[in-house]
Amino acid sequence: MNAPHWLEHWGLQQSPFATTAGVGTPYPSDALEEAAARIEYLVAEGRRVGALLGEPGEGKTTVLHATAAAGKRSALRGAAVAMVDAVALSPRELLWQAASQLGAAPDPGDDTPRLWRRVEDRLCHLRWQGMPAVLLVDDADAAGPDAERTLVRLAGLESAPDARWTIILATRPARLAKLDDALLHRIDLRVDLFPWTEQDTAGFVQHALIDAGCLSPIFTDAALARLHTQTEGLPRHVVRLADFALVAGAGAGQSQIGPEAIDAAFDELRWSPAPTADLV
Repeated sequence: MNAPHWLEHWGLQQSPFATTAGVGTPYPSDALEEAAARIEYLVAEGRRVGALLGEPGEGKTTVLHATAAAGKRSALRGAAVAMVDAVALSPRELLWQAASQLGAAPDPGDDTPRLWRRVEDRLCHLRWQGMPAVLLVDDADAAGPDAERTLVRLAGLESAPDARWTIILATRPARLAKLDDALLHRIDLRVDLFPWTEQDTAGFVQHALIDAGCLSPIFTDAALARLHTQTEGLPRHVVRLADFALVAGAGAGQSQIGPEAIDAAFDELRWSPAPTADLV
């Protein structure tokens, strides 16, 4: 199959910005490295609950995926990791996904009490082996009341002194207070995300282009600076605007992407990043 015209125009082998900013291979921004270090601390110390906070587009899901794949990190080596999305998740679905991903081998016919026993037995077995267990919950604020109560009970499992059972709840800062009080009181550490720096934005774009087969610069330095300004450093918007600028630039027959092309692409997309929350 022939490559799309815009890929041929720029001499690219594949789309450099086809997915979210590095869910599979996260770009090592300062924000990602700081968040990963704090989550590693929570797991290493056997802390029960952590809150991963970020505005839409700042990379909460990316951090969770990176954590789930972080088998080489010292605190996570050998860990049993489960990741769930709380949106519209029923208590049984939550327990099923946790049991399955933690290695408890649930049976399709298991009822809720049986799933609880499987999760508890698995956590106990992991503790005997000295292995940590981690539950990553994306969009935690979207969990219904019953699912929240299930998370509260999950957070209360494994009360032994040597237990290493950690739950990471990802949500927006403004919605943290909406979580169940019992969960809030168990939070040991906030992990606040922040937008990319201008250096992060430029580095991500250049790395993505190189991975896609770029042999010469496409975005000028001024264009990269404008890209960062227009997106306010939010990874999701950096991806979208850079991607559209490439397509529009190829359509216009441009030989390079300059700041004017970034502005034109931004105006045509007609979106603006969500306001960055005050960070603590």
